[in-house]
Amino acid sequence: MKKVLVIAAVTALAAAAYGAWIYEDQWGEFGTGDGEFNSPGGVEVAPNGNVYIGDRGNHRMQYFTATGSFLGKWGSFGTGDGQFNSLTGARAAPNGNMYVADTGNHRMQYFTSSGSFLG
Repeated sequence: MKKVLVIAAVTALAAAAYGAWIYEDQWGEFGTGDGEFNSPGGVEVAPNGNVYIGDRGNHRMQYFTATGSFLGKWGSFGTGDGQFNSLTGARAAPNGNMYVADTGNHRMQYFTSSGSFLG
């Protein structure tokens, strides 16, 4: 079973204060099911504390509670709205909406925090 390391948001504060990362928790394994990954490509903690992970090899975003409970996913392989080709990560807007780097399609896409396509 391959595990995916996820660092909690409070760790970033510890790193800034102490200059080192502190191991918090891990979840996930290799695969295509909910909570499984194929080459995770970035982690973002949203303002509400949910953790968003770009699942690069599965061409989708997945999101979890801060403790790793699966909440949802969106995306598939392709060039249409809400589809990805090797996404590499995401950033949360102050309102919780997500900007996703769709690297293989040479574009950024914008979604609600639950994955509805906005632009």
